[in-house]
Amino acid sequence: MPLYPFGWMTAAGLFFLFIFSIVIASPVVVNGHFAKSGNNDDAEIAIKVLFGLYRFRVKVPVIKFLGDSVQLKEQVSSTKTGINTWKQFNEEINADDVERIIDRLKDVLEMTRNLTGWARQTLTRVKMTEWKWDTSVGTGDAMWTAMTTGFVWSVKTGVIGVLSQMVKLKAEPQMAVSPNYQQPYFSTEWSCSAKISFGHAVLAGLKLFFRMRKGRRKKGGGGRTWQNLLFKV
Repeated sequence: MPLYPFGWMTAAGLFFLFIFSIVIASPVVVNGHFAKSGNNDDAEIAIKVLFGLYRFRVKVPVIKFLGDSVQLKEQVSSTKTGINTWKQFNEEINADDVERIIDRLKDVLEMTRNLTGWARQTLTRVKMTEWKWDTSVGTGDAMWTAMTTGFVWSVKTGVIGVLSQMVKLKAEPQMAVSPNYQQPYFSTEWSCSAKISFGHAVLAGLKLFFRMRKGRRKKGGGGRTWQNLLFKV
């Protein structure tokens, strides 16, 4: 009789350990998509965590170039345990905004201890499960169209070469470049899917946090710079 409570406690402990193992091993899935055809642009990134219990999506259906600035229309949605929230923003980014973002990124690099090393280490845990990139290009001249097609192919293979050194490619990249000899034309569509285990993502976040603290103690302001970058850009 006295052993029964300990048996229940052991069973409960094993059950929670089992659930914890499932959560840690569950994937964080990131899907990206970008398409451009003429004046039509579309960009989207979606993140799924804990088997879809939490979802986050940013969609930019409108990208307009207005002289020295870019106008963006953003749609942001998030889902937590079935509760969905949706917001829409209109932003305009000019040269001053870009310069300010670059300056803050430089500050972050200086004030966060070995940030590039952290990024490389984290990317080695990422598995690329899908990569599709189709492009159609034309210049109106057959010779220049052929040369441009070759150049685009070189860019794509170069990107895949660099990517293969940073993440684990789990699927054969699918790419195509179609020449359009009839008229000046450009369209491209890119999509990818990548995942990292929830445990590795949490561990990477903790490592970044401690690197920020060490950088802040050495140079000061590391945490504040990250806060400005994330919430004030």
